[in-house]
This record gives sequence, structure tokens and C-alpha cells, in this order.
Amino acid sequence: MPNFAFAQQTDAAIPLAVISGPDEVAVGRTIVLDASSAKTASGAVTYRWFEGDSTSTISRTVEALFTPDKPGEYTIRLTISQIINGQTRESTTSHVITAYTRKVALVADGSVSQDKIDLHQQSAAQAGIFLQVLKVTQSSIPLGIQESLTQLLSDEFDRLKNADAIVIWTSDPVAGMQALMSATRGDEARLQAIQDQSIVLISENSLSTLSRAVRGPLSVLMPKSLYLTRKEAINPLLEATDIAGFEETLQRRDIEIVIQDASSLSLKPWNILSTLVTYMLTHGVSSQTLTFLLMLPIIATILAFLKQVVGIATYGLYTPSIIALSFIALGWAIGIMFLTFILIATYMTRRVMRGWRILYVPKIAIILTVVSITLILVLAMGAAFDIIVAPDTIFVLLIMSTLSESFVMLESEEGKMSALYSVIDTVLAALLCVFIVRWPTLQSFVIAYPESILLTIFINIVLGKYTGLRLTEYFRFRGVFQHLQE
Repeated sequence: MPNFAFAQQTDAAIPLAVISGPDEVAVGRTIVLDASSAKTASGAVTYRWFEGDSTSTISRTVEALFTPDKPGEYTIRLTISQIINGQTRESTTSHVITAYTRKVALVADGSVSQDKIDLHQQSAAQAGIFLQVLKVTQSSIPLGIQESLTQLLSDEFDRLKNADAIVIWTSDPVAGMQALMSATRGDEARLQAIQDQSIVLISENSLSTLSRAVRGPLSVLMPKSLYLTRKEAINPLLEATDIAGFEETLQRRDIEIVIQDASSLSLKPWNILSTLVTYMLTHGVSSQTLTFLLMLPIIATILAFLKQVVGIATYGLYTPSIIALSFIALGWAIGIMFLTFILIATYMTRRVMRGWRILYVPKIAIILTVVSITLILVLAMGAAFDIIVAPDTIFVLLIMSTLSESFVMLESEEGKMSALYSVIDTVLAALLCVFIVRWPTLQSFVIAYPESILLTIFINIVLGKYTGLRLTEYFRFRGVFQHLQE
């Protein structure tokens, strides 16, 4: 994509020098810089091109050819002059070009600090390698990370071209691969560009599990090679002269690496869920959406254990499950904030309507209306603090808002304190589920082996046969137990 540099002028608007052309090039290759987009009046125009601070022109036409002989940054200046109304007017602009021996693209999200990226860029520059960084800079809730990455890659895909390798360093490598797949969907030129490149996935989790989880996007992208490795492999990648040298360096330094190829894409007929997950991943279904669906049986099993064995009092099983999924989608801190505002709005509205003689269902409708307005105000506050809410998150908030009805029902039946204790137990149970299912290793394992969720059926059968006392009942009736022992 042409990069336009516009001159700063104080007096005349004409002429206005403009340079269009690439801002990066491999050493030894020739690029064409063009000034035809410059704003000029009718009549003769003089063009003078310079490299850096040199006073010797490299071209006096509307175009200039430039061939870098070593890596680094080059500044090309353009001065155009024109006689207008008997006066000579000039305009000067400049264009910075990065020359490199190799190019590596790095795709990152907020989980990678800018300090680390800066250090890698410095080491790459010293080795004559151009490290092109594409990073999601805006803050985002968990559910919106993949969407943000997809938008970034779609808008800036041209910056990935001519790179020997594309490094994906994100909190969720599967989401990063899916974002890259989505950015190439329906564009054969982009897909062909990826197939001529290598992809390096950085992960702190099990690489063998990750190799199964990325089969779907891999079957679509089909890059030259796919390397699953650790963050320690980035420096060897920047130091190597080519991909083959990178692979040899990793093996020599004993850095863990898994090389993925087409032979690993085959699935056995009995892997029905794995086949379905792979199919959905390659047809636009978000990996995060699949993770939520696959985690729901695990969340339900954890809650069943807490209710049947531990004995906590929650709003049934459905309500804490929804809250747990909401916390996963929004992040537990933001989720608690939204839930707190929902409960406060529900309680205050119920107090205001205490003297109103209206039926229960219209009263709940009024409460939901107030809760909806409250959520709009909270979202406006979030926008002020640059908190991005993905479109799918709105449905999460709407589902969470329906919890106000459960709170009202329990408060009217058992009283304020009982409802409050149930809220606390429900939130604590949901948080425990969140901290368990947010474990990256567990998420990768479930995506890689979705058949594993069938184990929850057998676990719940065992829980269903448990008839002993709950743990909380041992504390509740400890006085009785002491009396029996005496």
C-alpha cells in the first residue's frame, strides 16, 4: 500500500510535494518512488530528489529509483519548484525507507509488554533484520481479543508481506491463528502470501496439546512450515540467516519446538467432537466461543460438587453457571463491576416500587428497564476509560441482567439477608469456576481433546449417588455431633 508523506507549508498551498512508494525494501532491491500525486499548478514543474542530507540529486524527474546497499533507515527528500505569478515557489517533503536483509513480522496482543517488543526490535535492527510489529494497542475484554486481532490483521495485512516468518505471540495462540485465518478469508492473494511464509507460534502451555488445537486454522492457511515453540526462540529467529538456520539453532540450544505438517491434520473416525470443532474453527466460529461451550459442562460439574458435597447455597445451578461464563467473557473484575451495578439497580428500584400496587410481572419488567439503563450508563463509563466491549458481549450483559429476577424472587420469599448470602455464595462459586477454567492449559486441552468433556457425565453420576453429609453441615451440626460423642 502506498505510503504518502505530506509537506508542511506555511504560505502557499501550491505546489505541495507528495511522495508515494513503499516504506520498506530488501537490501539490493530497487524501488520506485513517485511524485505524481503532488499538488501543482498548470505549467512546468521541477523535481529534485536527494538521499539524506546530500546535495547531489538522484533524480530530476517525477520518479526516482532507489536501491539500498546495506540495512538501515534511509531518508529520501523531494523538492518541487514551480514559477507562479512570476515567483518561484518550492515545497519539500521526505520519505523514510527501512532496508533489511530479512523481514520478520510479529503479531502480539496486550499480554506482551512494549518493553519486550522494543528490546527485540533493537536486537533485530543490530542484525540487519526488520521486525515489523502489529500489536493490539487498545485495551480489550477477553471476549474481544480475537475480534481486535482480526481487525488489525485485515487492515494491516500488507505489512506481513515479504516476511520470512510471522510470529504470533498472544495470550491465546489458537485465537491468533484464527485471526490470521479470518484476515485471509476470501482473498486468494493473501492466502497465497501466507502459504509462502513460515509461522511461529509462541506459547507457554503444552506444545503437543497446542499442535492438536491449531489443526483447523492450519488446514486452511497451509503455511510453508509451522513452528510451535517458546518465547526464548524469538532471539534465535532474529539471529538466524534463514528459517533452516533458525530450526538448527533451536535444536542446538535445546529450546522446545514442535514442527507441524500436513500429516498431523488427519482425524480418526471416532473423534466426532474433534472433527466438529475443527470444522467450526475453519468456518468462522471463534475459538473463544467454542471454549465457552466446552467449558460449560466443566463449570456445571464444579458447581454440582460445590452444592452436593460442600453444601454452598447458590441460585440453583443455571444462575452461577451464567455468571461464571460472564466473568470469563468480560474478565472477573469487570464482570463483578457489572453484576454489582445490576444488583444495586435492582435493589434500589424494588425499594422505590415497594408502595406501588402493581402485579409482579410488570414490576419485574420495570426493574429490567432500569437495569438496562444502568448498563448503558456503565458502558458509557467504560468507553470513557477505553474499555472495548465486543458486540457479542452485549448478549452476555443482557443475560446477566435477567439475574435481577432471581434476586427479587429470593428477597421476597426469604428476606434481604438470605438473598444477600445467596448472592455472595453464587459469586464466590462463579469465581472459583472462573479461576479453574481460565487455566490456559485446561482450555488448550479441551479444545485439542473435546471428547474429554464426556467425563463430566460419569463424574456427575458419581455425585448423584452421594448421600452423605455436606461439608458445611459438619460445621452447622457440630454441636449435635459433640453431644452424640458425649
